[in-house]
Amino acid sequence: MVVSLALRFHQATKYAPETIGNHPGLEWDRQPVPFKEYHGDGGIELAELLPLDPNPFTGHAPQAVEVWQGRTLAALSRWIYFTYGVTAIIRQPGRDQLLRASPSAGGLYPAELYLAVRDWPGLAPGLYGYDPQRHRLVQLVEGADTAQALSEAAYGNAALAAAPVIAVVTAVFERSRWRYQERAYRRVLLDSGHLIGNAGLLAPALGLRLHATAAFCDERVETALRLDPDEEGVLALLALNLPGQAERPTWTALPSGVGEGDGSLLALHRASGLPAARPRLVAKGEAASEALETTHGWTGGDRLRSSGCVGALPLAADLLGTTLKRRSCRRFSRAPISREALARMLAAAYLPEAVGLGEQPGFDRGRLASFIAISEVEGIAPGVYYLAPHQLELRLVRAGDPREASRFIALGQDLGGDAAAVVFHAADLAACVRDLGDRAYRYLHLDAGLVGQRLNLAAVAEGLGASGIGGFFDDHTADMLGIPRQQAVVYITVLGVPAN
Repeated sequence: MVVSLALRFHQATKYAPETIGNHPGLEWDRQPVPFKEYHGDGGIELAELLPLDPNPFTGHAPQAVEVWQGRTLAALSRWIYFTYGVTAIIRQPGRDQLLRASPSAGGLYPAELYLAVRDWPGLAPGLYGYDPQRHRLVQLVEGADTAQALSEAAYGNAALAAAPVIAVVTAVFERSRWRYQERAYRRVLLDSGHLIGNAGLLAPALGLRLHATAAFCDERVETALRLDPDEEGVLALLALNLPGQAERPTWTALPSGVGEGDGSLLALHRASGLPAARPRLVAKGEAASEALETTHGWTGGDRLRSSGCVGALPLAADLLGTTLKRRSCRRFSRAPISREALARMLAAAYLPEAVGLGEQPGFDRGRLASFIAISEVEGIAPGVYYLAPHQLELRLVRAGDPREASRFIALGQDLGGDAAAVVFHAADLAACVRDLGDRAYRYLHLDAGLVGQRLNLAAVAEGLGASGIGGFFDDHTADMLGIPRQQAVVYITVLGVPAN
C-alpha cells in the first residue's frame, strides 16, 4: 500500500520546540533574486495607466483614462498592479527590497505571473511575462496558441476556453527554499493564495469576472510556458472574463494519485500532478464542512452575523486604496478590538459575496476548519472557539485567555501573544487525500491563503493590523485547538491594534 506523500511531507516538515534550532543558517550571498529579470526596452508599458499620483514608475501625475473598467488595457494594468505589483521600495545596500501588493513569507516573493492573451485591446495575442520593476508585460511567445494550450491542459474548462486573457501563477521554489528548506512548499502555496485573493477581489471592482482553477495537467502547462519543472511549478490558472453568466462546465479541484518520493518539496509537487486525461470529478467538501459543524456544535454559539454586527464593509468602499497601503503588521499593542470590527473582518473572509465584495474564487474551501483564539475582543469572553463560517458563529472549545499559548505556538513571537484575535485554519489531511490524492495539499494551502488575504485587507480597512504566520509548532497548535495531531494545521492569521 502506497502511503500518501502529502501526509509524510507534512509530518516531516512540522516544527517542534526540540528541533526548531536545527536550521543550518542562511547563506546570504546565495539568496535568489525575488523576480524574473526581463532585459531590454521592449514590452508593453502599463505604468501610465495606473491611478497613482505621483506615479512611482513615471514620476509624474497619471494620465486621464476615460474608460478603465471591463476589457480595456487600463483595467488590465490596474488588475495586475494591485494583484502583485510593487507598492513600496525599501532602499538598502546591494539590492533594494521591492514590496508587493500581496504579502510573502520573509519578503521572498516566490510567485511569478504570466498572461496568455487571446483578444485584449492594446495587446497582440501571445504569452507575456510580468515585469514588476517597470510594471510592463514582455512578450515571450507570439500568437494565441498558448491560451489554447492552457485551456486544453485544464481539460476544456469552459471559463478558460472563453477567456480573452488567462493569467498563470507559478512559483520559483528556490526563492523560498533558500530560507525555509522543504517547508517552503507550504509558504509558496500560501503566498500564491494571497496573490489570488487580491486577483479575485479586484476583478469585480474593475468590471471583470475571475475564475480560478488548480485543476490542470501540470506537464502540459509547463510545456506551454516553456518552464523548467525542476525550478518552477504551476499552481493556478486565472481566467479573466467579462461580467455575465458563468461558463459551464468548470472545475477548480480534481483528484491526483498518491505518490512515492524522498519527501522533498519537488517530490510532493510532482506526485500531486494531474495526468493528460481529466480525472474524475469529486464532490466539493461541503460534507466535511457539515461534519465539522456537528462536531463542534455541542454548545450554544455566539452568532455574529445575526446580531447586527456586520454592517457596511469599509473594504468594499476603498479596495484599491486599502490594497495599496496594506502591510503585514510587525507589532501589536495589547488593546481591544470591537466585536463589530471582528464580525466585518470575518464576513469579508468567509462571506464576501454577502458583503459587497462580489463572487470570490476558491478551490475546495469546505475542507478547511476554522478556529479563532480570542484574547481581547469587546463583548466576547476570552477563549478558543470553533468558527462556523456560514453563520459566523463562535462555538466555545476552551475557555480562558489564550495569549501565552498563542505566543508559544507562534515560535515565541510577540505577534501571537499580543494579538486581539488569532484565526487558524486546519484540515483532516488524511480524509482530504482519500478524496483528492496528494494534490489536496495544494488546494488546502491555496484556499487558506485566499481567506488570509481577505482577512488582511479587511483588517487594514478597519484601521487595524494583520499578519500571516506560516511558521508554528504544529502539534502544539493542534492541541490548543482540540483536534488530533494527525490533522494538519495549515495557516494562522493574527489580528489586532498596531503598535505605534
